[in-house]
Amino acid sequence: MLYNKVFLKSLIILSSILGLVLGLVTIVPFVCNFSFFALMVLSAPLLLIYIKKIGQLGTVEPKQGAIYGAIIGFVTFIGFSVSFMPLATIIGFLYKGSYYLGISLLFRSGVFVMIMMVLFVAILCSLMNAFSGLVTAYVYKQIEPVTEEQFTSIDIQE
Repeated sequence: MLYNKVFLKSLIILSSILGLVLGLVTIVPFVCNFSFFALMVLSAPLLLIYIKKIGQLGTVEPKQGAIYGAIIGFVTFIGFSVSFMPLATIIGFLYKGSYYLGISLLFRSGVFVMIMMVLFVAILCSLMNAFSGLVTAYVYKQIEPVTEEQFTSIDIQE
């Protein structure tokens, strides 16, 4: 199975942009739960649907959807962490009563622990988005019309 390097680069760039945007949106207290849910579960379907609409993605098998979803999930969470962690640390330093204080304490005391936690949650996000990417590819495969060339001819000739 060949993967186009240009397509994978554009997928990674779009995933990191989505992660950066979701990291900025998650700072807002009323929206943080919804944006984190979108980060953990919905980022692969959103990007796969977008890429399919602009025409960069042709027919996709469920296995490819799972692989693309895993890549999207991992890169999106890393991009999310790059934008969310510094902002949450600044807010935690400025306002001692906020729930961002724990993130600022991790920056001060255990940077290695924080990096390990980010990588662990990125792997979890990758697994969840792999499943949602698989479901998205399966639904696309069921919706797309089947051409006559894909049918097997069962005519018996004597």
